Amino acid sequence: MNWPLFWALLFGFGMIIGNIMLVKHSAKMKMPSLKDAKETQPRSNSAAENPIHRQSDAEKPSSPE
Repeated sequence: MNWPLFWALLFGFGMIIGNIMLVKHSAKMKMPSLKDAKETQPRSNSAAENPIHRQSDAEKPSSPE
């Protein structure tokens, strides 16, 4: 028997079966709706309004001086 062909086919079928099992498993999961996500996490575009997105001294790039 041609062993490289055997291992290639085994690997190919394993990938296909694994992907089918992953799709079946993920179909059972419940995803949150977009309305719920928008209500729980308001977004702000300005860094001055939101202190979380401001750069700290450690994050600022160093100057060549």
